[in-house]
Amino acid sequence: MFAKITLILLSFFLLTCSDKNEPDTEVVDCSSTICTLNFVTITVSIKDTSDNAVVLDSFEVLDTATGENLAKGISAEEYHNDQGIYPLISDAHRIQYQNKTTTLTFKGYINDELVVNQVFEVGADCCHVSLITGNREIVLD
Repeated sequence: MFAKITLILLSFFLLTCSDKNEPDTEVVDCSSTICTLNFVTITVSIKDTSDNAVVLDSFEVLDTATGENLAKGISAEEYHNDQGIYPLISDAHRIQYQNKTTTLTFKGYINDELVVNQVFEVGADCCHVSLITGNREIVLD
């Protein structure tokens, strides 16, 4: 009797187990998702230790998997507003990263010298981009 119960329990556990190493290949259908009309832009704020905004000469946002510069065509001069705030990712890239995550590297330059090199993990759902990990407030020494 004990052997039958053990066999039944073992069979149950084997049937309910799944391989966690298998990638999730389920495709999410966003066609019926209702989204807000907000346009989300995730930004980074760069300051010095005295809490003064740092104005960069140039910056880039690199997708570490592809090497693509998401800030291509955005100059630091036209974007910054003397508050040291720069775009990391926006809903303009939502479809590219929809229902997946990626690692982005924000690089900032002053006088052609790299002064910011910060890594972020971002993703997007059916509606908007989101920050998963990374500190949006960067303080330079």
